[in-house]
Amino acid sequence: MARLARIVVPGLPHHVTQRGNRRAKVFFTPEDYALYKTLLAEHCRAANVGIWAWCLMPNHVHLILTPADPGGLRRALAKVHRELR
Repeated sequence: MARLARIVVPGLPHHVTQRGNRRAKVFFTPEDYALYKTLLAEHCRAANVGIWAWCLMPNHVHLILTPADPGGLRRALAKVHRELR
C-alpha cells in the first residue's frame, strides 16, 4: 500500500516522530542528545520552523514544530538527520 502524502499546514503545530531502524538506539551518550538539540535549533532557525517541544528517547524522538511554509519541516529535519549520522 502506498504511503499517504504528508499534509503540512504553515503556522500550525505538527507532531513529528523519528525512530531508529528496527527501533534501534539512536542516542548512546549525553553528547548525542546535546548534538541533536543543537542541530535541531540551528536548522529549524534557518528554515523558519518554530520549536514548541521535544522529547528525546534512546531510540526515537517526538517533536512539536510549527513551520512558516510548507517545505520548512522537510528542509530542517532532513539536514538534522543527515548531520546526526
